[in-house]
Amino acid sequence: MKTKCVTSTRRNIKGQPCKTELISVILLCDSPGYRMKSYGPLPLINIASHKLIDMQIKAIQQTLLNFEIILCVGFDSDKIVKYIRSKYSNLPIRIVENQLFNSSNNCESARLALNNTLNNKVLICDGNLLFTNKTLSLINYAQTCVLTETNPCENLEVGINVDANDEAQYFCFGAHSIWSEIIFLHNEDIIEVLRRNLASQDSKNKFLFEAINELIKTKHKIKCIKNKYPINRINNIKTYHAIKGGK
Repeated sequence: MKTKCVTSTRRNIKGQPCKTELISVILLCDSPGYRMKSYGPLPLINIASHKLIDMQIKAIQQTLLNFEIILCVGFDSDKIVKYIRSKYSNLPIRIVENQLFNSSNNCESARLALNNTLNNKVLICDGNLLFTNKTLSLINYAQTCVLTETNPCENLEVGINVDANDEAQYFCFGAHSIWSEIIFLHNEDIIEVLRRNLASQDSKNKFLFEAINELIKTKHKIKCIKNKYPINRINNIKTYHAIKGGK
């Protein structure tokens, strides 16, 4: 698909980039939910009267003044491609395919997506997240940062150890703070370090939070920002029906 910049005449608000700054938004949506293959690809599942990908794109449009979207798909990729082409041909959306989605983890999807942009401001989100523009507006687009959850969330599992300066120290399961599965990378240096880490052969079977830990080891600072608004991750039948039912 043709790439073009989307700008807005809206005034800047605190935390948003100026309207000339391009933000590349990567959505990692390559795998089906647990025992959810019969539901089709997760971006196309119905929530109320909209599909998940529609709600994500709407949130991005409402938040960012100038953006491109990179979808990394895998399971049932043809259906996603067909839907995006039919509905969003006017938006700067590119689709890359992780053909190894059955035998790799999301580090491989992140690598493929990062290799499809030369931009130095990149927002990476788990493609199974249901979020709104309120959550995306909390991100400080002037620095590398992640969002953390202020309330317990049973379908978000990766935690973060956070220091007194609200900087991420280590991502792991069971940590005190919960990662929202959203990270914003602010400059070319940190993106290149992450890209090199993802290019290593052993990274294909790793998760993105493990690659982020390597960034922290190289003294790259990642600010932690508390998400004050509801966010959900659809990763199995139970969470899907809970969200669909409004619980």
